Amino acid sequence: MKKEVVMMVGPTAVPERVLEAMHRPSISHRSPEYTEIHARVRENLKKVFGTKNEVYILTSSGTGAMEAAIQNCFSFGDEVVVPVTGTFSAQFAAMAEAYQLKVKKVMFELGEAADVDKVMAEVTAETRGLFVIHNESSTGVYNDLEAFGKALKDTDTLLISDSVSGAAGLEMKMDDWHIDILLSSSQKALMVPTGLSFISLNDKAWERTKTSNIPKYYFDLKKADEFHKINQTPNTPAVYNVFAVDEALKIIMEEGLENVYKRHEDNTRLIIDGVKELGYDIFPKDDNRASRTLTAVYAPGKAKKIVEELAKKGVIVNTGLPPIADDVFRVGTMGYVYKEDVEAFLEALKEINL
Repeated sequence: MKKEVVMMVGPTAVPERVLEAMHRPSISHRSPEYTEIHARVRENLKKVFGTKNEVYILTSSGTGAMEAAIQNCFSFGDEVVVPVTGTFSAQFAAMAEAYQLKVKKVMFELGEAADVDKVMAEVTAETRGLFVIHNESSTGVYNDLEAFGKALKDTDTLLISDSVSGAAGLEMKMDDWHIDILLSSSQKALMVPTGLSFISLNDKAWERTKTSNIPKYYFDLKKADEFHKINQTPNTPAVYNVFAVDEALKIIMEEGLENVYKRHEDNTRLIIDGVKELGYDIFPKDDNRASRTLTAVYAPGKAKKIVEELAKKGVIVNTGLPPIADDVFRVGTMGYVYKEDVEAFLEALKEINL
């Protein structure tokens, strides 16, 4: 059966092997069979995150993991800095404000990556955390986490990164880059249906959990850690999604992480070169900071119509998000996307005359 040309930014296309892995009888999340699967998932997630730290499985969207980071490692009134580069960094800032943190926003023009020097100029001895989106999928820009980690590694400020649309598609080295809290979710480059998120804390972040005074229950990571030691979760997880992520991680490891990263890089380069040849441009202001898991194509006034016309040709991509929804459409290269999909997209785009 020919794979559909689904190049969404998320939820992404799910491989047939992953769907088949979910087509099985249910099991108890307290059974030996489940704990065996959980153990395998936790070890493979460590490889994706580039860490020796434990990676916890939460039954939630990525937003839940964002909330868990705040609830477990901060206290009311803590000062945090958030570089705002698009929709999802703005959401992180709004969430921190909802938990009554003192938020210092560093604003950037849409299409720009966060400038490390400009952001660090706002970090003081009172700053308890810096929240950086790894891959801002609303604008198609990714940030230099390694540079932020280097700048913060000898300070008391935690570096928290949302890599929801990055992990398993963009290179990630949590330990080497000195990222203190890293989170992601299932429905992007991991090629799994929506429903799971993942979070990892290093020792510096765990130390902060000792003084956090924000109430937590469902997302209590200390409790999650106790159950994680026996390869379980405190509450009933989305068991079928765990089946799915287990199989998806097997697929990724069979291909090899470096090969997966190269495929994302190669596919993105094909799209960037291809859309430029067709007279379009990309929205990121610097090609070197253009995401490798999606491409935000700049088509002023035409973006929504292009998405509609592509769908008629069997190629499914996403519109942009406000305030650039009329001018940008987004093409996912994350996860289960290969060269033939990119070629099909470019051929369909070529046939559209607007």
